[in-house]
Amino acid sequence: MLEQTSTTALLSTNDAAVLGLLAAGETSGYDLDKRIRRSVGLMWTPAKSHVYGTLARLVEGGYASVRHVEQSQRPDKRLFRITARGEQALSRWLHEAPLEPSKYRNQFLLKVFFGRRMDKQALLRHIEEGRADVQEELSQLEALAKDVDPDRELYSWLTLAYGLDRDRATIRWADMALRALRERGDP
Repeated sequence: MLEQTSTTALLSTNDAAVLGLLAAGETSGYDLDKRIRRSVGLMWTPAKSHVYGTLARLVEGGYASVRHVEQSQRPDKRLFRITARGEQALSRWLHEAPLEPSKYRNQFLLKVFFGRRMDKQALLRHIEEGRADVQEELSQLEALAKDVDPDRELYSWLTLAYGLDRDRATIRWADMALRALRERGDP
């Protein structure tokens, strides 16, 4: 949500991500949602309804504009583009230090930390399911990596490389944790 301060508007992560994608060119909400899934969806995946709500707020705040295109065979289309005000707000957001204090908050790891208070089988299931989710994401990232040339798309490649390394490390950790838990007799 856009919040007004005395001199600037603060962008939420949703606002900034949508503006960043709009900076790549005019697009419809539908195509923007597809673009999210193929790009920043690795780090940020809002519900489709949030995308449309964010677009409406950005237009209302003057950070984006909308153009209506009549179509004969389909419903009319609305195309969104970033405005100069949106470019300035995005630039400010990009240059500020991240405000999210939760970068080390992880509910899953908190449950592992208190694992002695859980049924051992439930904890093993949590880790196995988490590992399977990460393995699925890793497979998707590996498929995307085949199409990313670091010489032409450095920034996409950097974020993709982070995701690959993070997922591979998480899988190594999960394998180690599962072995350790299975080898121990106590809950």
